[in-house]
Amino acid sequence: MSSAKKLRSAVALLLTLVLTLTMFTFPASVSALGLSKTSITLTKGYATTLTVTGANGASVSWSSSDKTVASVSSAGKVIGKSVGTATIYANVNGTKLSCSVKVVGGKLALSSKNVTLDEGESKYITVRAKGSHGLKVVAGDKSIVGTSWVKPWKKDDIRLKLTGKASGSTTVKIYLTKYPEVYTTINVTVGDGNAVLLTSQSSVSTKIDTTASLVIYSDKDNSVNYTLSDKTVASVTEGKWKDHYCTLTIKGLKSGTTTLTLTRKDKTSVKKTVYITVSGSGYYTISTTQPAKLTSTDTIYKWTDPNTRVTKYMLLPYGYDAAKVNTLVAQDSGVYSYYVVYDASPKQKAYGDTVKSFNTTVNSATAVRYVLVPKNYDVPSYNTAVANYTKKFEYWTIYNTSPENYKLLYTDIVKSWTRNLNGVQTTRYVLLPMNYSEVRLNELIASDSGSSADGYYTVSTTQPAFKVSTDQVITFQAMVNNNYVTLFILVPQNYDEARVNDAIATYTGKFEYWKVYTIAPTKQLAYDVIQTWTKVVDSQTTTRYMLLPTGYDEALFQQYKSQDLSTSSSAYYTVSTAYPTLLASTDQVWMWYNKKQNVTKYMLLPANFDVLKRNEIIYKDTGVFDYYTIYSTVPTKQLDTDQVLVASYNGGTVYMLVPQNYDQDKVNKGLAGLYVS
Repeated sequence: MSSAKKLRSAVALLLTLVLTLTMFTFPASVSALGLSKTSITLTKGYATTLTVTGANGASVSWSSSDKTVASVSSAGKVIGKSVGTATIYANVNGTKLSCSVKVVGGKLALSSKNVTLDEGESKYITVRAKGSHGLKVVAGDKSIVGTSWVKPWKKDDIRLKLTGKASGSTTVKIYLTKYPEVYTTINVTVGDGNAVLLTSQSSVSTKIDTTASLVIYSDKDNSVNYTLSDKTVASVTEGKWKDHYCTLTIKGLKSGTTTLTLTRKDKTSVKKTVYITVSGSGYYTISTTQPAKLTSTDTIYKWTDPNTRVTKYMLLPYGYDAAKVNTLVAQDSGVYSYYVVYDASPKQKAYGDTVKSFNTTVNSATAVRYVLVPKNYDVPSYNTAVANYTKKFEYWTIYNTSPENYKLLYTDIVKSWTRNLNGVQTTRYVLLPMNYSEVRLNELIASDSGSSADGYYTVSTTQPAFKVSTDQVITFQAMVNNNYVTLFILVPQNYDEARVNDAIATYTGKFEYWKVYTIAPTKQLAYDVIQTWTKVVDSQTTTRYMLLPTGYDEALFQQYKSQDLSTSSSAYYTVSTAYPTLLASTDQVWMWYNKKQNVTKYMLLPANFDVLKRNEIIYKDTGVFDYYTIYSTVPTKQLDTDQVLVASYNGGTVYMLVPQNYDQDKVNKGLAGLYVS
């Protein structure tokens, strides 16, 4: 063999050897068998799960040396059964693994193990008790700290109250009653109670309607009271506490000085004094020279002092509060006016004057505003003052200015009339919803003119004559020209006592406690309560009012309310099967036949009754819309060929159901009935 062939043979042999070696496989390394834990402590009744590592899918059998202490499932779940020790075994292909188990009666954990208190201060610690809930707490030195449990307990979480008694340090021990070896401790330190209170500065300067900040520090959050020597100069608003710091916002109200005293709530002897100076910003400042506007939206208010006849000025910002302006002007001159809204309670001008108040919203906050009114004041004038200030007008309320631009709905109607008020012809206005009651409007107008629409519920100084034999006369006494006189009110047979109370209160200018009214009463004291409910009178839902003192007897109120609801105050617009008795010679009785009930029905109606109201009541009784009858709601057709006619009436819409090929004369007669009732 040539040397070249020998070389090729050697290389081939070498490659074969390399390829053979690379095809050999080596077994993977085998993980050692073991348990996830070799010793555990369990609370009685609780469980944990052990796992075997390195078994590589081999079957595992579990066992316990003492099943009464700890049991184990086929999945390795170990449950503490009773206090003691046991060993859990895992057998894997003949290899036995073990884990020692200690079962205890319970386990305690604390929300805090170190507590610092001042004398008299209390703090609460949450004790989480697993297992037995029979707990005992013992203070190492009871003269330093007091302990008490707070009930109710919430499952495993129990609250412990610690109260500092005297300065010093001690330990509070908490343990299970059945298993005293299960316990935990709290380290308690009680300080001598030296409260810390600091301020960022000793004086603050600001301007009217401008704010300044004052930072305070206290070693206890929410622990400071604030007192101003003059609350009319500045106001103080407390911010949120964070890490013992709080920022106070001081707002200037008027030029002047005031003293702010800060006092620790828990240590009243710890105080700080801050001096506050407020100077004029230009706004709401009274001067005898005309000020320059600060912005184009400012307003310059000008008036003449009634005492000195000197012209005065006040610069006002956009959106200024008119009540604040009125108060500043009145305080400057000492002269207050009737039916003017103020932001502070005004002084009386004469004996018998009353200060009425109402709540409103100013700059997104609830505020109280005040109106001075004379004895026997004109209610619509008061209503007007409030509405002009709040820019809100209500239904069925009489005003001296038109609510045309303040309608609640575009379909609302404004009615007006004139009356003599102190020798002056005054135009009155009322805002009404669509389909309002004409009868109710007439009664409202009559009550404003000083007389009832039917002569009832009117206060007179002489004995009134009966309209019918069943009428009654209510008498009461009131002060007139410094003398008590007897006054009279004529009422019908089934009179409404609430309307009698209205007449008396309107005349005397005073609303009494525990009486029912149909008009909102004026409070005697700021903390009085006004309760309301509704009652149907003459088929109309009316609101009833009762003025009550603070802390009133709820059971007694419910008794009065039930008594009012159980009495009938009128027979008008009431459906009955018996012919009704006339209350007045001008009354009418309407009669119809109810086919479903096979009975004749009757309704007593006053003079100038409300036709729409009568028709609606009859429809509700029969369930049928009649032809050629006017309704305020769209009637349901009797036949598919029927038609519904639409007409305008008193600013609203009325409807009439007619058959096909209807009679125009009957339509005209039905429409005419609206105006001749």
